[in-house]
Amino acid sequence: MNYLEMFKPFVYEDEFITLPYRLYFPEIENNKKYPLVVFLHGAGERGNDNIKQITANGGATVWASSQVQQENPCYVLAPQCPENSWWGKYKKDDFVFEANSILYTVMLLINKISYENPIDENRIYITGLSMGGFGTLILLSEFPEKFAAGVAVCGGGDLDKVSKYKDIPIWLFHAEDDPVVPVDFSRKLFEKCRSIGGDVKYTEYQKGLLLSMGIHPHAAWELAYKDKIMINWLFKQNKKQER
Repeated sequence: MNYLEMFKPFVYEDEFITLPYRLYFPEIENNKKYPLVVFLHGAGERGNDNIKQITANGGATVWASSQVQQENPCYVLAPQCPENSWWGKYKKDDFVFEANSILYTVMLLINKISYENPIDENRIYITGLSMGGFGTLILLSEFPEKFAAGVAVCGGGDLDKVSKYKDIPIWLFHAEDDPVVPVDFSRKLFEKCRSIGGDVKYTEYQKGLLLSMGIHPHAAWELAYKDKIMINWLFKQNKKQER
């Protein structure tokens, strides 16, 4: 399946920022609206080729697969973070994570695409891995009213901002032996969110599991994005539901 052909290439550009992105269009029917899944890639896919965020892993393409589209047709947005940039700002000494101009541009894109296409505003989902997992949680804290649910894989976030999105259904994934992003990032987020009554799920892959499958232990996304239970759960989330 040629996902590069399925995801149409675009570039958002203004006087400050150039942001390549790809957009998958489902087969649409008149008078119907569709969910939008926004995928934020990891640090290794930064650049301006508008390719790596699609081809490096299944974080974007899983949502465009024939099985998912048959059961839950949706739009899929996959922006590409510029080289030497980040999905947000990170203050290392005090573990504060904030939005930056790149993430604000992603929000402009979401609004633009929602305006131009039959998007169900009550079913906009955000997900990301590694650097994109951090970006996912930053966007949820900055724009909690925008998203119906989020999935963050081997990421992390600002513990002091968890209360801002505690009522949004979230699913965290991490490997116990992740050598790149310590598992404590997800563990602490899960505990903090749960302690204040947040709507949170957490899947932790035990030490050695990924290695036994020939997968680097940072790459929890190799299992997370194949989790059919998670995929079905995500599409059931709707902002119209009482929270």
